[in-house]
Amino acid sequence: MRTKYYQSIDQFFFVIAILLIGFGFVIQYSASSSLAAARFNDPGYYMRGHLIRMIAGILIGLFFLKLDYNHLKKMAFWFVLISFFALIFTLILNRSGNSATARWLRIGPFRFQPSEFAKFSLIIYLASFFDRHWDNIDDFKKGFLPPATILSLIVILIVVEPDFSTGAVIGMLGITIMIIAGTKLIYLSPFAGLFLIFSIVTVIRSPYKLKRIISAFSGNTDIQGAGYQVHQSLITLGNGGFLGRGLGGSIEKNLFLPEPHTDFVYAVAGEEFGYIGAMLLLLFFLALFIRGIQIAFRSPDVFGNLLGIGLSVSIFSYVLANVGVVTGIFPVTGLPLPFLSYGGSTMLYNFACIGILLNISKSMTKKEKPLILGPVHG
Repeated sequence: MRTKYYQSIDQFFFVIAILLIGFGFVIQYSASSSLAAARFNDPGYYMRGHLIRMIAGILIGLFFLKLDYNHLKKMAFWFVLISFFALIFTLILNRSGNSATARWLRIGPFRFQPSEFAKFSLIIYLASFFDRHWDNIDDFKKGFLPPATILSLIVILIVVEPDFSTGAVIGMLGITIMIIAGTKLIYLSPFAGLFLIFSIVTVIRSPYKLKRIISAFSGNTDIQGAGYQVHQSLITLGNGGFLGRGLGGSIEKNLFLPEPHTDFVYAVAGEEFGYIGAMLLLLFFLALFIRGIQIAFRSPDVFGNLLGIGLSVSIFSYVLANVGVVTGIFPVTGLPLPFLSYGGSTMLYNFACIGILLNISKSMTKKEKPLILGPVHG
């Protein structure tokens, strides 16, 4: 029976999200104050920007909390279409710019990363597509080719920007959703192989990407060059010891650690709160992810199943990627840590995800088994 519903949001998920958002605000000020003072003679410069983005994110989250998530099915096509145009315009307008600014699209006083909107659009599109074509999921032309084509085009446009890291994460996210939906592996295997070949060629043709990868996986880290950021990050984490130096006590954030308020904010958290604090932060992210998956699995429809899974995986994949970079496991990617890193587009995206997942949680059923991954497609 799927007739009994909860009428309120999932309180556990909500509390975990609030705690992460609140901690992000606190650690953002601590991590960015020295850099802001050096650059703008204003220690609170980045903190105020983060606060403004948080307020905007809360408004977006509330919008998606109030909007019935099933309405997103009707918007899926338009979201994808807008994403394509935004990515193409970004390529055209920024073709003469450097790689650091070529990922952004400016509209008047506002600047955003179309790749974040494309990620959001892709998740909604895939969830909507498989919900509408559930009976044709085993059909190559009707059930596989359309989503695979959309996914490929979005990834290619993002990688060409160039933003290989985001493109790779979105590609793996899309493939994950397709696997969970029940797409035949015989269809996905060649597709995944082509994706891997495309990734290898892209890395080889980009010297700085190749240098980062070699530096990350070789025993001889170039601490004066490509490995400098990770080297300083590991020193920062090491300074924290077991219990940390206390809030505001980070030494490395004082212009030793590059980008302490964005890519390496987790290192600052580790230095100030130690191994215990760093692990607790990861456990909170893990709890958010697990509860998000539980919310998705207990949605009363396939669209809610896949939408919730896609949004939950997308947040947690960024956590894994960012922490992997900070701890030297992965090459430097430039992917932010959700709710903690300074940045507008990603912040708004994460709040939208929280709003939608809370929306889905209002319709959770008592059942434990999801509608997806049934015996027909297993």
